[in-house]
Amino acid sequence: MTVRFIRLELREVKIPFRFSFKHALATRREADNLILALHTDTGHVGYGEVIPREYLTGETVDSAWQDLMAQYWPAIKDLDLTPEKLPLEQLQPVFAWATEHRKTSAYAGIDLAVWDAWARVSGRPGKSLFGQPRPPGAVAITGPLGAGSLRQMWRTASLMKWVGYGQFKLKVGGVQDLAAVRLLRRIIGSRRDLRVDANGGWEETQAIAMAQELRQFEVSSVEQPIPAGDVAALARVQREGGLPVMADESLCTLADAQDLLAEKAAAIWNLRLAKIGGFTGFLAMLQVAGYPLPPTLHLDIPGQEQQISDHRPKIQLGVLVGETSILTAAARACWGLCPYVHVEYGFPRILLKIDPFTGDPGGYSGTGHPLGEEFGLGVSPRRYHLHKVTVRRQVLD
Repeated sequence: MTVRFIRLELREVKIPFRFSFKHALATRREADNLILALHTDTGHVGYGEVIPREYLTGETVDSAWQDLMAQYWPAIKDLDLTPEKLPLEQLQPVFAWATEHRKTSAYAGIDLAVWDAWARVSGRPGKSLFGQPRPPGAVAITGPLGAGSLRQMWRTASLMKWVGYGQFKLKVGGVQDLAAVRLLRRIIGSRRDLRVDANGGWEETQAIAMAQELRQFEVSSVEQPIPAGDVAALARVQREGGLPVMADESLCTLADAQDLLAEKAAAIWNLRLAKIGGFTGFLAMLQVAGYPLPPTLHLDIPGQEQQISDHRPKIQLGVLVGETSILTAAARACWGLCPYVHVEYGFPRILLKIDPFTGDPGGYSGTGHPLGEEFGLGVSPRRYHLHKVTVRRQVLD
């Protein structure tokens, strides 16, 4: 039995947030995403989501839309999948083009849709999408805190502590960073993990000085302290600042990953499905980072056989602000692939005024659970709500 894709439905959706979320690079008040519905000749539908960020990969909503029509749909509709074999091998050439041309955001959406459709046809539960064992028990979820007033941060952090969060991430890169970190540490106490994310808001000298100052508050890491583009400078911040550096904006493609490894520039990698190429990109990143994967999940990555590194970064499973339940479910499908130092969560039912998909199980009390027995991502559209937030739609046959 072979499975072919016969139709791709593209939607641009604009979903207002319940509250704005601010960091050093942007203040977001709505999600401007693309939703993909990939139809098979067996009558199954797989879903994907694209969240373009121009400061990450250079992609916009319009450019991602065009790439899906002109590049990815023609490649995907020619695939012949079988229920017995993972789609990884057939997807690899498409992903290779995406990561080479730094168009991994648009590719991530079609990649997720292919995997979801394949799993639904194959009867593969989301909890073991890649054959991994289900993680034992609950997974600790990070409590995110955007840049804002100290009063607002105090209220939100106090609530998160009360409901059970043990890990906190604070957006920094402003004029009151040290005051905010000092207050947050006082609120959450000494036993809870605290890390900061500058979103490239500091220059190199400032980042080194800030990292040295932050050590007194037992900050566990600093995420993207300087703008992306200078891997050697990022390595210097880590060496001289004395805190583990987490790469985010500096890590979108396989070339980025290999550059980071060569310079030992980041102790932690923030892998977000929506920026690195979906499931296929995620597996490729784990392989480059040196994490053992079964043979069925290995990719042929050019140059990796020559790149031998004694540096294996820790992995954060991250999210982008504004994810619907599609990407939230996709991240949960990755639980169990490696030991994560941190796991983030999209909180679609809190942040979004309308989540156009079902399937979000929670994660709001500081812990989350992997996907269950439903096939694929286990999400389904809430059709009235999806129609309400759609601003553009096109069907490709």
